[in-house]
Amino acid sequence: MMAGLYDRMGSIPTAQLRRIAHIWCVVAGTLFLAYLARQLRQGMTDGAGHPFGEDFLNFWSGAHLAVTGQAGIIYDLAAFHAFEIGIAGAPIDLYHYSYPPVMWLISAPFGLLPYPLAWAAWQLLGWGAFALAVRRLAVWQLAPAQWLLVALAVPAVFINAMGGQNGCWTAAIIGWGLILLRERPAMAGMILALFVVKPQLGWLTPLALLAGRQYWALAAFIGTALALILITLPLFGIDAWIAYVQQGSLLKSVILEYGDGTWHRMLSIFVLVRHVGAPIPLAYAAQAIASLTVALLVLRVWHREGPTARAKALLVLGVLAGSLYVSDYDCVMALLAALWLGPQATAGLRGRMVLLLAMPLFAAPLALMSGVALGALALWPALLGASLQRAPYLAGDGLR
Repeated sequence: MMAGLYDRMGSIPTAQLRRIAHIWCVVAGTLFLAYLARQLRQGMTDGAGHPFGEDFLNFWSGAHLAVTGQAGIIYDLAAFHAFEIGIAGAPIDLYHYSYPPVMWLISAPFGLLPYPLAWAAWQLLGWGAFALAVRRLAVWQLAPAQWLLVALAVPAVFINAMGGQNGCWTAAIIGWGLILLRERPAMAGMILALFVVKPQLGWLTPLALLAGRQYWALAAFIGTALALILITLPLFGIDAWIAYVQQGSLLKSVILEYGDGTWHRMLSIFVLVRHVGAPIPLAYAAQAIASLTVALLVLRVWHREGPTARAKALLVLGVLAGSLYVSDYDCVMALLAALWLGPQATAGLRGRMVLLLAMPLFAAPLALMSGVALGALALWPALLGASLQRAPYLAGDGLR
């Protein structure tokens, strides 16, 4: 029955999908503008604790405090919250900074801009970098004008924009890193090393590079990641890293293990198991099994095929399915996996990818209604389908 559903989803005519995409873009754009207007009811908030730009307030505040010599405030929950209230101009819920000091370096240009302008730049530049990666991959599969529609219509892009999050940026990082892997391996490794700011999503990448014998890229990855970390030491001191580790431990307990208002947005096996009432040790054990399974599936293909289109798609899907902390907005990168799999995918696999691409719209509402974070279950059919499909990917990826 499920296989039949996947087959039907994978056989939806292209013209029908294009009409759906156009309608969705209009609906999503209208909802987004209404949402922004609502967030200006009281100062730069909605009057109910949510600031304009949502989580982008964290990114901007951290960058601004770092470039103005106030980095000591960033990991002080009370002081950081007070600073953000001052920016928002009204009371807001507790927003926290959960990124390492390397993020201060990378996001510093945004901290130099006024907050509204920085928000607009964050949204447009992040989506633009992602959209150009889509254009590069879609050139062999779509008419010239369609890549823009595809990059706009992915539901996770809407979810990411609503939350002011970094899903487009991380999709651009893994997208361009893998696109450039064959022709410019050192540059690819340097780009992929930017995952040092989100290590929960970056852990699988160096293993894949090693399994695929991409040694120049791996060396550039390691060297760039170490350089970024070392640069922060004279700028911010070792105390910044100690504070980051301490806050990370606290947030892991509050947000990940006990789900303080976040479980419905999350897609990991750990959260799924915790959501059904299992104890923390059992949830960690389940996540360890899931992550190990993902690693074996991904590394097997990278070792056999090298960086083919399927291997790249599997790495993207593995990053999502195998991570301990992964959210609906991170699924922006799933479109890249769909494009790499492309026309060589079976109808069933295309159906699984359609389900995965649509999932961010429904995962959180379903979790709130059912009490169980079921979004993780949409990741695994695509991962398993791509890893087990017998397709002629060995000759090369066909896409750059």
